[in-house]
Amino acid sequence: MKIDQYISQLLYRYQCVTVPGFGAFLTEIQSAQLHEGSHSFYPPKKMVSFNAYLKNNDGLLANHIAQAEKMSYEVAVSAIENQVLIWKSKLHDFGAITIKNIGEVSLNQEKNLVFVPFDQLNYLTSSFGLTTYVSPAVKREIFKQELEELKESSLI
Repeated sequence: MKIDQYISQLLYRYQCVTVPGFGAFLTEIQSAQLHEGSHSFYPPKKMVSFNAYLKNNDGLLANHIAQAEKMSYEVAVSAIENQVLIWKSKLHDFGAITIKNIGEVSLNQEKNLVFVPFDQLNYLTSSFGLTTYVSPAVKREIFKQELEELKESSLI
């Protein structure tokens, strides 16, 4: 069972999704942005981060999996534990894992977990359907110079 999809589903509704024994994925709302250099407008979004120190089971993920898969809570907890063991093994062997639609977790030189989120998915439901918009450059005319030229020409 892939728990990535269940984590992703919960990130739409909650600010924190804890994977027991691994860490927690946290979201923070970022307001709309304007990049002046490229004339791009970005909609508001939920930025995903990771905290490796939040490892206690809060029951959210296990309950969600238990309901979705129609299994007991204990079996869901066991499935999460198995997935965490697989992730830790892959981290040890390859140095990085990819969690679909969420991001990449890797080990740095000090053996600490480093998270790089994917930006393709916006977990802010109020921004559903909004995409990046690139506007043509706005040409600003200098009306003051034109006004002075008109005044000069009318005086002659």
